[in-house]
Amino acid sequence: MSSVKDQFRYLVSQSETQIGSSKLRQDSKKFQDLLIHNIAQFLELKTVVYSRLALFSDNESLEDLSTASMPLLSIDFHLAWLISRKQAVQLQDSKDRNVVRLKFLRKAVQVYMQFLVSLQNYEILETGFAKKLDRIENVYEPKLEELYSQPSDAKDLTSAHLKRQQKIEVYQQNKENEAQIKLLDLKYNENSSNDEVLRDLQKAQLRQTAYRAINEIEQVLYEIELLSNFVASPETPPNFEANLESKDPLAYTEKVEALNTPLISKAGKVLRNFTLVDNKSRMKQKVFGYGQYGPTMSVEEFLENEFESGRVLQGGEEPTPEQDEDNEEWQDRETYKAREWDEFKEANARGSGNTLNRG
Repeated sequence: MSSVKDQFRYLVSQSETQIGSSKLRQDSKKFQDLLIHNIAQFLELKTVVYSRLALFSDNESLEDLSTASMPLLSIDFHLAWLISRKQAVQLQDSKDRNVVRLKFLRKAVQVYMQFLVSLQNYEILETGFAKKLDRIENVYEPKLEELYSQPSDAKDLTSAHLKRQQKIEVYQQNKENEAQIKLLDLKYNENSSNDEVLRDLQKAQLRQTAYRAINEIEQVLYEIELLSNFVASPETPPNFEANLESKDPLAYTEKVEALNTPLISKAGKVLRNFTLVDNKSRMKQKVFGYGQYGPTMSVEEFLENEFESGRVLQGGEEPTPEQDEDNEEWQDRETYKAREWDEFKEANARGSGNTLNRG
């Protein structure tokens, strides 16, 4: 009979192969069935570790924890990682699927945080991460803004810079931890009987998993925020776009008052401003809109900009005026032109040009 530690290693390897490296679509039934199977196995293992064997207790410190039990602290991380990929593919309505998806995501965040709290209780978690947990109002329901320190003044515009700086610090700490893992791994390979080195190695590996958990939590919270807005938004009625078009004061209209005044006079003078809008620009405005009407320009300003940009063709031949066929002078000129052309064709027969290269 395999030990609990061996079962844990097997389940981690299996989940990475069947789920992490899977080429199946995550919304396919086959993928979700594999996911459910892996989740059930991890839940069964967690029941054995925490309830039946009672390997962990809130009253003990890291020194009281056995070396063989330390890797099992990451069961919650792997369980949360699997739960975050769960979808309700059996539901037909997209809104219902998103509602169920939100429940799985929130549960995943809760289990991720449970993993971090357990590391904090055993004083394995990095000091910076431990302080983060202390700042969170509801530790099992964190908010995006609580993951990183924010300026005290809400109007302060340096929050983005501050967040970026904290991410750089976390990245550097992660790299240092990776280097420590490599060093401890070499030491342990040289002397596998050294229990102290093994414990330090497992502590560093748990910290490495904590870095992954923070990144996963951030990504899941972003998805929760997006889906929450989508679920909360009212359904769009079928004729919504048509109503929107009809309410647009700049759109085409067949109202009589819009046709009373012509745009341009016979002399070419612009009588009133208008906006040149085609279907492509309409679609673009819907995607990259201001959220309000942007400034427009008159036709004179538009043409002036086109001339300055060199996008207007100018010059060319003047149009040939129509000639009166009863004009004798014009008839004489045309007759002389025709005679000169006939004489030229007789003096220069077709194909009598460059004959130097003929064989």
